[in-house]
Amino acid sequence: MNTQSILRTALLIIVLPAAPACSSSDDSAVPPPADAGVPPGGGTRAAIDLFWATYHGNDYARIPDVQAALQAAIDRDPNDAELYAYLAATHFWHIGEYKRDPHPDPAVLQQDMPMAAQLFQKASDLDPNEDHLPGFVGVTTVHAGQLANDPTLIALGDRILDRSVYRFPEFNNFNRWAAHNHDPKDSPSYRAALDSLWQLVDACVGASIDRSHPDLTPYVSLQISVGRKRVCWWGNDLAPYAWEGIMLNLGNGLVKAGQIDAARIAYANAKLPPDYDTWPYRAELEAIVASDLAARAALFADADPSNDPPITIKDRGCVYCHARVAER
Repeated sequence: MNTQSILRTALLIIVLPAAPACSSSDDSAVPPPADAGVPPGGGTRAAIDLFWATYHGNDYARIPDVQAALQAAIDRDPNDAELYAYLAATHFWHIGEYKRDPHPDPAVLQQDMPMAAQLFQKASDLDPNEDHLPGFVGVTTVHAGQLANDPTLIALGDRILDRSVYRFPEFNNFNRWAAHNHDPKDSPSYRAALDSLWQLVDACVGASIDRSHPDLTPYVSLQISVGRKRVCWWGNDLAPYAWEGIMLNLGNGLVKAGQIDAARIAYANAKLPPDYDTWPYRAELEAIVASDLAARAALFADADPSNDPPITIKDRGCVYCHARVAER
């Protein structure tokens, strides 16, 4: 794959909406500061803590250190599913936000997506009861197929995603959306992807939301920070701004579909959480809301895909849900 092909990955809006696997049975465990290191001989827990400190700390430049620590832990414990899942997540993050790298290496980038898919699959094989993992296997498989222009691989990823949604709709519908949110606005695959976001919201609130007026204010009392539905809401220790990220995607997805009035309501939903004012990416959402949304929608509708606005935060695919602090 040449450099131009690699750079096209900027057009694939890659998301990691929540943990690739629960880091422990107690999500209240506090990771070390983002500048903490893993001591020589540090174990599995130290490597995982370094991952979360780096991820929550929005410290993209430290991905190589995290990968080295996780690989060293895998070398010591080659049957630990969590380690493979987090190592996969570093590759997913690296390619998804590669424009943060001042010196991107095409040879490294071209391996990130297939490596993420392979590692997520390894994690899922080791822990077949972990319901987040099939969604990550599916979305990375679809993206790897898109990058390789391989329809068979894309179809395989879609089948994995469908099965993953059956297992965990509140979580894996986001992965199914992420797999095809860059497809042409009038394509069946884009319409199905947007419907997956609606299915996610329905599953989260236990109701069929009005697609033309998706005001979620009546449902905020359902917010929960434990159990499977915590992936839907704020207060999720692993993805503290998951709600804001979901609503950003829904609003942008609706603008792309030309449904501007409904999009405005989705954007307003993003401001419902009590942690909204601390969201590191709130200024980006507010800039979108203040923009000419009709003009934004028109860019998606013209014949030039190169001018399409980003579906998430520009050049960011993971941190807008996970980071607790602004970018370093």
